[in-house]
Amino acid sequence: MIRKLIPFLLVASLTACANTGAPRSSSTPAASSSSSSSSSADAGTSYGGSSYGSSSMGGGKTCDAAALQSQIGQKATPSVMEDLRTRSGSATARMLRPGQLVTMEYNATRLNLIVDDKDVMTAIRCG
Repeated sequence: MIRKLIPFLLVASLTACANTGAPRSSSTPAASSSSSSSSSADAGTSYGGSSYGSSSMGGGKTCDAAALQSQIGQKATPSVMEDLRTRSGSATARMLRPGQLVTMEYNATRLNLIVDDKDVMTAIRCG
């Protein structure tokens, strides 16, 4: 009996996995307008339907590191990092030290301060 259930459970689980990130559409106008308003409100918390190149993550704030390039060569402290985060317009910031393990996903609302072993900034990037 278990041998007969295994293919059924396998197909059901694969179908559920395939439908996890699929965008949902509706044919009724009322449902589509409510889904579009909820998707904009949940843009910072929903990961299923967002793309990596999307700049709408985090409620529409994007990062602009162009004006911060003059800060390269200065020591990075928590207060400096917070100042640079607000000046760039980003939602979050992180300091990346040599040899540190980091996630590689692109986040248009994050400021990355790349520092050397003495916490001197060597690069300032968004993502």
